[in-house]
Amino acid sequence: MNKKQIGKLFIIGYQGEEPSDDFLSFVEEWGIGGVIVFARNLSDPLKFPDTLKKIEEASGTKLFTAIDQEGGLVLRILSHGSLFPSAMALAATNDRNLTENVYKAIGEEMLALGLNWNLAPVLDINHPSNPGIGARSFSDTPEKVAEFGISAIRGLQSAGVLACAKHFPGKGHAQKDSHLTLPTIPYSAERLRSFELFPFKKAIENDVAAIMTSHVFFPAFEKTENLPITLSKAVLTDLLRDELKFKGLVITDDLEMGAITESFGIAQAALDSFMAGADQLLICHTLDQQRLAAERVLKEIESNSRAGQRLEESLERITNAKNRIRTNSQEPNIDHLHEQHKSLITEASEKSIKFLTVDKNDIPVKNDKDTLFVLPLISSLVQVEEEHKDKSLENIVHSDFPLCQTVIYNPKATKDEIINIAKSVSSSKIVFMTYNGHLFKEQIEAAKELSKDKNLIVIALRNPYDIFECDFANTKGATFGFRTPAIKALLKVLKGNLKVSTDNWPIDTTNKAIA
Repeated sequence: MNKKQIGKLFIIGYQGEEPSDDFLSFVEEWGIGGVIVFARNLSDPLKFPDTLKKIEEASGTKLFTAIDQEGGLVLRILSHGSLFPSAMALAATNDRNLTENVYKAIGEEMLALGLNWNLAPVLDINHPSNPGIGARSFSDTPEKVAEFGISAIRGLQSAGVLACAKHFPGKGHAQKDSHLTLPTIPYSAERLRSFELFPFKKAIENDVAAIMTSHVFFPAFEKTENLPITLSKAVLTDLLRDELKFKGLVITDDLEMGAITESFGIAQAALDSFMAGADQLLICHTLDQQRLAAERVLKEIESNSRAGQRLEESLERITNAKNRIRTNSQEPNIDHLHEQHKSLITEASEKSIKFLTVDKNDIPVKNDKDTLFVLPLISSLVQVEEEHKDKSLENIVHSDFPLCQTVIYNPKATKDEIINIAKSVSSSKIVFMTYNGHLFKEQIEAAKELSKDKNLIVIALRNPYDIFECDFANTKGATFGFRTPAIKALLKVLKGNLKVSTDNWPIDTTNKAIA
């Protein structure tokens, strides 16, 4: 058996801007079929095309080049490229054509760097208690997730990149983060087919190129206790292939995530997932684990005729998928595209800002020293995100409200710590920006206490659910993300230069239950 056939099954990550010699040797030995790129590899995105050339020369094949360029909370191209809105922000625009255009722009900027597979969109239907999805999801209803998910898929694939619907069969209602441990979603098969599966069915009908598995246990579909569906033949083959008739690529979520590693070896999990029906095995970080997994799959294929048959099936789907990728030899410069897409990003961001309630006396916010902006330190809260620890949020606020005061708090700080920071300066009015306060409830308690003797506006910068716990504030709104275009759009509203929008929320605003 040729190692280079086995290598086509793997999508692997590497550390740093330049891959190590050991990594390139592994790629060459096994003819690895694809790489996944993170912000750690793109400190200067303009260097990536040359890096990609080295990796492809080692592999001897045209690579899948994958990236989580979802928009909003999860972006990997953080310089030169556009800061695209989150999925939920785009659903908040209530404009599917605009959404399709944004995802087409994402695809165009990817291709400019040589990236051809976006591991997006997220088709999970969010629940407020989910610690890892939130505004990465379009909505909390199957219909809206499907509508905007289809627009995303069309946009990406019209640009010439592959789209990937994730995380099958839908982990929006998971109560744990699968980066850390294995969640269970205990719903009945009937409920799952009518709710969680609905957006994936629509994605399949609309020719999505790939589907990513979730590291979640669904007892309604899989009888083996605590078996993640990534390793489940009943789900990947019986349900996805046979029942739903999906003919595209099935890719695993990262096999180095806690939901896998806490109970399974990565190499064995790679084999089990392959035998269950996965075509592409994603191992994002560790070269030793990537090598062990390739060797384990090779050993099985050499001794098991069924494994050899599975290999033929996957290689055919891999070839078909690569034939869908646009192969223009000269893509536009990403800086040119960034400039070209500015008006699109501004339009989407401005249409996405929503307010649940508004007191006409609160907006416009006065630009004076009596107004205090209480701002979160923007940092990653779950492992899928990149770190953001600088004063950019404070700087953006000062650019629009130069006379106002600002303080910064840690989102995980205690109520008293936040209150003490806010009271360290004198003010009569507070714009309190929360950051997943529905999960880190000390933020909400601090805002409530501050509202007792100060006029207070609450803005949810990340997930919108924070404001449903803020009845003490007369004016409360949401941005569905913390990137600069979203913040600038919000400040435009607060200044009175952009109309306040209270309708077409992407989530149910009547149900305040956060349990």
